[in-house]
Amino acid sequence: MKLFVKVTLYLFVLTSATISATSIEKLMDEGKIDEVRDSLSARSTAAQRDGNTLYWQALIESDAHQSARLLRAALNAAVDFEHQEDIYYRLAQYYFLVGDKGALTKLIIDYRAKWENGRHKAEISRYAIAVDESQGHLETALRQVDKYLINNSVGDAYQWGMVDKARVMIDNNKRIGAVQMLRELSRGKYGPGVPQALYLLAQDAIEHKRTDDAVFYYSLLKESYPIAVGVESLVNQISTMSTKIDNDNTAEKLTGTYYSVQVGVFAESGNAKRQANSFKKYGKKVDIGKKKIGDTTYHVVYVGRFESYPEALTFKDKLEAEHGETFRVVAR
Repeated sequence: MKLFVKVTLYLFVLTSATISATSIEKLMDEGKIDEVRDSLSARSTAAQRDGNTLYWQALIESDAHQSARLLRAALNAAVDFEHQEDIYYRLAQYYFLVGDKGALTKLIIDYRAKWENGRHKAEISRYAIAVDESQGHLETALRQVDKYLINNSVGDAYQWGMVDKARVMIDNNKRIGAVQMLRELSRGKYGPGVPQALYLLAQDAIEHKRTDDAVFYYSLLKESYPIAVGVESLVNQISTMSTKIDNDNTAEKLTGTYYSVQVGVFAESGNAKRQANSFKKYGKKVDIGKKKIGDTTYHVVYVGRFESYPEALTFKDKLEAEHGETFRVVAR
C-alpha cells in the first residue's frame, strides 16, 4: 500500500545546517524525493532524530505502514505544534484505509478536542460520518452529514457532503430522495461530486435491474471521466446484468418494434457525431437520438435497425469484441 498525499509544507527552522526547510520544500515540489531522503539521512543520527525529522521522513516514505509508524513516533518526540495537526490528518487517512475503526474514532475525538476549527475539520467530519455509516449508525451519520452541509455549503466540500448524504440515505432505505440528490449533482459541469454521483446512479440502476439506466450513466461517466475509479467495475457488472435480463426478450412482444445497438450517450453533440461516424464503416444505419433529463439534453448513438432481437444481439457481440466496450441492445 502506498501513502503519499502531497500537501502544503509549513516552514520551520531545522537545528541542523545540513538542509533547511525551504530547501526540503523546493526539492519536494520538484519531485526530487531521493535528494530529500539523502539529506534527511545525513542528519538522522540518534542525537538528531527529533520529531521534525521524523515528520519529514514520513512524508517521503512510500510504504503506508512505515509512514504511519514514523508519524506516530514524531508525535511522541519533539515535533513542532504546527505539524501536529497535519500528522493527525494523515493518520486518519491511514486508519481509514486499513479499516482500523477504533484507532480512527479515537483520533477523531482527539483532533476535535485539539483543533475545534482546524484546517482539516471538514475532512475529519467526513471520516466520522464514514465510521458511523460502517457501524450501522445511520441516523447518527445523517445528522452528522446535515451538520457538515450547514458548515460547508459551497464548492467541492459541499459536493462531497451531498455524495455522503446520498450514500447514507440509500443505506437507510431512503433511496428516492437519494437518487434525486444524485441526479441533481450529476448535472453539474465540474467538481469531484459529479463523477461520484454518476457512479452511484449507475450502481443503483444495476442493483434495481434497470439496464438502460445503468448503461446511460456508465456512458456519461466514461465520456467525461474515462479514468475514474470504478469505470471498469461497472463494465463487468453491466455485462453480467445484460445477459441475465436481455435473454427474456420481453421487448419482442411489442408491436412494430425494431432493435438497435446503443453505442454511446454523450452530453456534447460533437462527441456523439464523432462516435456515430466511427460506426458507419459497418454499413448499418447510424442515427443519433435525444434523451432529456432535467434541463440537460443528452445525445444517444444507435447503430443498426434489426427486425429480431437475436440478430441485434449477434451484432452487438461483434461490436464489443472489436471495440472492447460494453454496448446495449435496445427496442425502439
